Amino acid sequence: MVQAIDASQQSLALRRAIDRQIDGVSLAELRSSSDRLSAAYRDRGPGDSPPFATPHDRLAYLAARLPSTFEATRAVLGELRRRAPGLSAESLLELGAGPAPGLWAAEQHFPELARAAHVESDAGMAEMGRRLLEAGHFDAHVESTWFLRDVGRTRGVGEHDLVLVGYVLGELGESVRDELVDTAWDLTLGALVIVEPGTPAGAARVIRARARLLERGAVVAAPCPHGNACPLASDDWCHFGARVNRSSLQRRLKRGSLGYEDEKFSYVAVTRGNADPCAARVLRRPRGEPRRVSLRLCTADGLREELVTRREGERYRAARKLGWGDGWAPTTDEIGDRNDCPRVDLEGA
Repeated sequence: MVQAIDASQQSLALRRAIDRQIDGVSLAELRSSSDRLSAAYRDRGPGDSPPFATPHDRLAYLAARLPSTFEATRAVLGELRRRAPGLSAESLLELGAGPAPGLWAAEQHFPELARAAHVESDAGMAEMGRRLLEAGHFDAHVESTWFLRDVGRTRGVGEHDLVLVGYVLGELGESVRDELVDTAWDLTLGALVIVEPGTPAGAARVIRARARLLERGAVVAAPCPHGNACPLASDDWCHFGARVNRSSLQRRLKRGSLGYEDEKFSYVAVTRGNADPCAARVLRRPRGEPRRVSLRLCTADGLREELVTRREGERYRAARKLGWGDGWAPTTDEIGDRNDCPRVDLEGA
């Protein structure tokens, strides 16, 4: 059996590959581009594409944003791996690939990957993606093909076991988003994953895509414990978080002092086959009090608050270890079997 890749080694390999790309570029130039990109992202309207005007803009994106999108994607694919243990992904398709964080993330959880296709419209970003993959020595075990085109032009790309649409829907108009979701599903042999920023707008795009996919017969593997309509109120949104260890360059670019940041994201993972979703999903940081833990849960029967007390023994001990985004089992007998969703390493909602 092919062994999974160590998470810390993969993160380190990506950081080293990024460092090679930005070696010799001044911090002032990178910071200027990073500030400009941040402002453009805040001010852009629906359907606006990322404003990569110069090579320094792309390098700033690699240094400041790529580690975060990689960690979020890796967390999502890890969840898919657990909830669809029978899925074999020998081929990957990234629609709107950017510098291909999806392949870096997928390699850890799907070491059987042998082929990858990346659809990206920005030639400069695609070239950086190629160089990153070369630095990561992917060419030794994954046949990677790049298609320089818009995400909607998929002729000749072919069907793949695993299809990833990461941080793309927000760059498209609403009608084009629906078309892309349909196209992505048509190209999916095993599983389709959609990831968006963990904002109200990002979560809304994921919910719309989820509903469309359910209508076409998709099976939800994660994060939802059901295939029903989302039970959250209109003023709430489903999102999770991944802890990202900042490099010294990231701290300087973002003018931050902390050695970490939390990438918030929304997502849905669906399959064409069987999936084993969590019995319940922890939607907020559990509130620990003396001798009890309060949980905010999404279940097949809707939302509920659950209070687990010390007198419940094993369930209480398990509840004390829960984090935001973890899975939860309704009975003591199921804890060992069903409470195996990965910890989402975020300190607070």
